[in-house]
Amino acid sequence: IINGTINYSFNSDLNISHFGSEFTIHNSSEVNELYFEKEISSFEVHNFTDYDNVINVNIKQKPINPSIVDSIDKFEYNKFSIDFNKLDFSQYSKRKEEFIKTVLPLILYENQKILLERKKLQELKNLLITKNTLDNVDLKYLAKIAKNYKIKSKNKHKLDLVNELLISVDIIPNSIVLSQAANESGWGTSRFAKEYNALFGEYTYNFSEGVIPLKRDKDAKHLVKSFSSIDKSIQSYFNNINTHHAYQDFREVRQIMRNKNNFSKIDILVSRLDTYAADEKYIDTIKSIIKSNNLKKFDFSIYTFVSL
Repeated sequence: IINGTINYSFNSDLNISHFGSEFTIHNSSEVNELYFEKEISSFEVHNFTDYDNVINVNIKQKPINPSIVDSIDKFEYNKFSIDFNKLDFSQYSKRKEEFIKTVLPLILYENQKILLERKKLQELKNLLITKNTLDNVDLKYLAKIAKNYKIKSKNKHKLDLVNELLISVDIIPNSIVLSQAANESGWGTSRFAKEYNALFGEYTYNFSEGVIPLKRDKDAKHLVKSFSSIDKSIQSYFNNINTHHAYQDFREVRQIMRNKNNFSKIDILVSRLDTYAADEKYIDTIKSIIKSNNLKKFDFSIYTFVSL
């Protein structure tokens, strides 16, 4: 980073973070030390918002409409640098600006890690196609990634396993992550965000991991998942979307977009997140947050981390 300009040609040891008005680069060990068990507290407190009825309800599978495939035309993205200091934040309140500047670098970091994993998987795929075998190191890596993404690898052809993994191991557009975090946490002002670093209203039934919602129904047993730091909340969200069966539709549509190198039609992906919350208007709400806050302008940065 030179004079605030970020060039997204990262290697595997680099990460960015934002504190105050300047961005800095950290290597992997510094990142771990920086974020491990540490709360990032830059949100302004304006009001109390309790988000209760969210996460993984009315799970249903729907066939992918063939028209989706036809509507995603091939679109090429070019590499370029991003100067966060020159991005226009005038439309945002101070609270929203601080929220975006705090959360976006952590989202970028997760997407960077995923793109590096994809790069490695593509290399393994090429090896399997050309040599039909992998060495022990690569086999261990493949088993580890499969376990992380909750994909069964036993008695499965390695090439089939890699292809299956490539559906799950992919980015989540920044605008979608930002909008869901903003909605579930009230732009960082909710009780769960301020006290428990929970940005996405994820449910859990493990009392060691969660907090009882104040307005939980009498017969309900769920808790809202709590975290030791904000980055862990974002990690959990990525894991949820990329592994839970409720979001299989999301991942399949994303694969179509990846194959056509076109992530410009974000609304199509958002529409596949209707199982995230009980609110029937949830999808409209997320689309509205993205549009009214012009969050799509932050999506261009997800394509420039690694050459795939």
